[in-house]
Formats: sequence, C-alpha cells, structure tokens
Amino acid sequence: MKAIKEFEMYWEEALNSLYPKREIKSLFHLTLEDVLGISKTMLLSNPDLNLSLDASAQLNRVLERLKLGEPYQYIVGFTYFDELEIKVDPGVLIPRPETEELVHWVLDAVHPENKGTIIDWCTGSGCIALALKHHLKNWEVHGIDVSLDALKIAKLNSHSLNLSVEWHEDSALQPSFHQKADVIVSNPPYIPFVDKAEMHQNVLKFEPELALFVPDTDPLLFYKAIADYAMKNLNDKGLLFFELHERFAQETKSMLEELGFNQVEIKLDLQGKQRMLKAQMR
Repeated sequence: MKAIKEFEMYWEEALNSLYPKREIKSLFHLTLEDVLGISKTMLLSNPDLNLSLDASAQLNRVLERLKLGEPYQYIVGFTYFDELEIKVDPGVLIPRPETEELVHWVLDAVHPENKGTIIDWCTGSGCIALALKHHLKNWEVHGIDVSLDALKIAKLNSHSLNLSVEWHEDSALQPSFHQKADVIVSNPPYIPFVDKAEMHQNVLKFEPELALFVPDTDPLLFYKAIADYAMKNLNDKGLLFFELHERFAQETKSMLEELGFNQVEIKLDLQGKQRMLKAQMR
C-alpha cells in the first residue's frame, strides 16, 4: 500500500522534463479518475487514501507511457469532446478545444428544430459529426474521411454514443461522394511540413501525419478542394465552416471571396487566434 500523495510527488519528479508542474498535476488526477475511479471529491473527503498493489501498478503503467511522450488520451483510449466521450487511438487526431468552438459556432448558425443535411469532411474520430448530431437530432449528418482507420474509430464512437451518422470513405481531393447539403464543415489537414520544427514531439511521434500536414508549396490544398466541393453541393444560402491555420486565415478568406462566397467571416478562438471561418453560399 502506498499513499496517493507519495505517488503524486513521484509523478512530478518523473515527468518534470516533459510537462509543466500544473499539467503533471492535472494528468495525475485525470488518471486517478479515468483509470481508478477516484475523483477529486473522494480525495477531499479522504486525503490520506492509500492505493492497493493493483492500483499502484495501473498508475505505474500509465506513467511509463507518459514518460515516452505518448499522449494521455491514447493511453486511456478516449477523450471528452462537447459532453461526449470519444474513443481515440493513433489512427485519429486527438480532438482539440478549438474544434469544440467550431462546433458551437455551427450550432449558433442553424435552427435545431429544422431539418437539414450536414457534411463533415476529414471527420477523423467523428467528433464534429457526432457532436452536431447530438445537438441536432432532426438533421441528417455525414462524416467522410480517406482513412479506413479513422472511419473504424468514428463508427465505434457512433455505436457507443447511439448517434446515427452516415460514414463514407472518400478523398476530399478527388471526391466521389456527392450530396446536397445545408452545412459543410471541416477541420482538414492544414499544417505545412515546415512547421514540424515548432511542434511538440508527442504530436509528431504519435498523431497521424495524414491528418496533420499539407505540402509547404500548397498550404490551402484542402481548403480549395472542399470549397470547390461546396460550390457544387451546398444548397442556396448554405454555410461552409472551416477550422483554420491562423497564418493562412486571411488567405483562405480571400480565396473564398474570389470563388463567390458571401459574408465570409473569420472568428478568433479563446486564445485570440484566427482559428475559424464561416462563409455563405451565394
């Protein structure tokens, strides 16, 4: 038996070269709750709680993987996204908080009591499509990805959450799936390879390159392809939403305006970065 306080001190020492102290504390308490079922409330009422040998071994297994830089979400196999528990593995990106902000912007722009069709390109884990379906029960939602590994996870999430989404294997760069839609949304690959040097190693080593990177010579590759798709498939007054690379936000906006989209608007995320875009079909 070992006291939880001792484990927490050990984690801080073992991970201090990889994470700030505050993040280590957060990871430790997440592991207590997600892996062992010990909440902060339980700890407050029993601060001197000791762990069994089995519980200690489980904590140590998580710690060893964290020391290698593996993202916590891949270790436990899930993350939370807009109230939903989303399964993740190295075949899909880990959903980020700014993508939740994109979902909320879509929800603010549509009427949940109406019926309509949404297409989510480059769906990955399915987090955007599933969150939208969760809030828009009357809407038909399609999630599309070129990766079969990603679609496998998306379908598992759809089943476990009991949310009906139509999943399709297709490439945004050469699409064969066509469906008239009222909303098209996408968080596509948008990071030029040159940005690799500035990225955290736990992203580069563990998250899928296919979902992250675009050629340095064509950073708007997916935005242009999906915008072209939207021109052919969005209904009148339909809406197009993108998550953006902040460095290319204005360039993406100009491209859409040149194509003829109306009311092209960029929105800042909670960190003040130009992270989201909305445009209306003419």
